[in-house]
Amino acid sequence: MSSLAETFARDRRLVILRLLSEQDGYALSANMLTKAVRQMRHSVYDDTIAADLVMLEQHALIQRDEERHGQKTIVVATLTRLGQDVAGGRPHPIVDQPSPKF
Repeated sequence: MSSLAETFARDRRLVILRLLSEQDGYALSANMLTKAVRQMRHSVYDDTIAADLVMLEQHALIQRDEERHGQKTIVVATLTRLGQDVAGGRPHPIVDQPSPKF
């Protein structure tokens, strides 16, 4: 992955963690995360967010759950305590650090 692509990916993962940290219950569906990340000016597809969620889960920053609703499977991401720490500024190699607040 190019340096610029990795920079965008790290920022996108920070956006995901911050969105989850702002929700009651610290959880959102993958579909809602895709829509919200797009509103944050990231041009992404569903499979990009799905891959980010797998990576974030592998690093124990979120928990992924799959819920069956008829023929459809909905993926729900829930922030972990470590994920909340990283969203708040704790350094992590796959997630960008937030800018300082003034």
